[in-house]
Amino acid sequence: MFNRILVPLDGSLLAERAIPHALQFARIFESNIILLRVLNPISFHENPDAVDPLKWQIRKAEADLYMQAITDRLCKELETDTRKTNPLKADDLDECSPRVEYNILEGKTAENIINFAHSENIDLVVISTHGSSGLSRWNISSVTQKVINLIYLPILVVRAYNQTDDENMPVNYQRILLPIDSSRRAECSLSAGIALARGESKKDLAIGETVIQPRLILAAIIKPPEIPIPEPYPAKIEKLSEQLMQVSRLSVNNYLQEMKERLPVDCESMMIENASVSSAIQELADHDEVIDLVVLCAHGYTGRANWPYGTVTRNYLEHGTKTVLVIQDLPRSKVQPSAAELACEKSGGL
Repeated sequence: MFNRILVPLDGSLLAERAIPHALQFARIFESNIILLRVLNPISFHENPDAVDPLKWQIRKAEADLYMQAITDRLCKELETDTRKTNPLKADDLDECSPRVEYNILEGKTAENIINFAHSENIDLVVISTHGSSGLSRWNISSVTQKVINLIYLPILVVRAYNQTDDENMPVNYQRILLPIDSSRRAECSLSAGIALARGESKKDLAIGETVIQPRLILAAIIKPPEIPIPEPYPAKIEKLSEQLMQVSRLSVNNYLQEMKERLPVDCESMMIENASVSSAIQELADHDEVIDLVVLCAHGYTGRANWPYGTVTRNYLEHGTKTVLVIQDLPRSKVQPSAAELACEKSGGL
């Protein structure tokens, strides 16, 4: 599913918090990891003087040393995992271990990340919410926000401010929250959730550790019908509204039971009634402290093809607090360019 994983880095510890998640995905999906560093010269508006060639070459050399060190470390970690899980293949590590490589580009950061991902057939982008500019009151940095908006690929957004007590502790996805709206379109996120749960189980059995079995949590949110008149409602409307809610509860419950029986992994289901789907998902993820990952489809049954994400997914990307995997169901070939993109292309910009 995710054969080639891209991890953008900028030399900061905050950006590096995406690395453990990329490693975990590489272990589960036996993926290749591609590290990317984009060196962005200071703009003319910030500094009208020309960039000093010597300083620029020194900066490039430092970036190369940094990326090579990260690459070597990841290779060693993946080789160690291979020795544990496949001791019979320990003498043939080049064949059975995922490959790690790095690239260094020059130019605008977000644009280069997006173009590189498309040109290099990347299957998943793993990116931290913050980088060298540091933590801020904004939940997502400007560069990450730009990448999210135009990448049109599956993306794993790691909350940089969620720092564990032990940064060397490996990432595990023991409880995976998967909100679903009963639409076939939203079900595109199921395969990723199943693969992650299965991969965690296989890894734990292979290494021989005693852990809690990974579990999928299917969550369906039912919205009361929207009535365009002020409260209190007439008795007849109240009765019709309650009848509709009863039918919705029965239908959604049947759907969830069917999904639980059909899925090949351990899972539980819950049905929540809330006037706001986005708020319900936020509260559920925040109040359940042991949820390790939220998996969403980019669009649900109301999603529109001219936007990269539906309202619910967009809300959680921008305001959520847990690491989130978004499966993009909209092919880039079907994306209509925005007015800003058309104007930029006409002016010769990136």
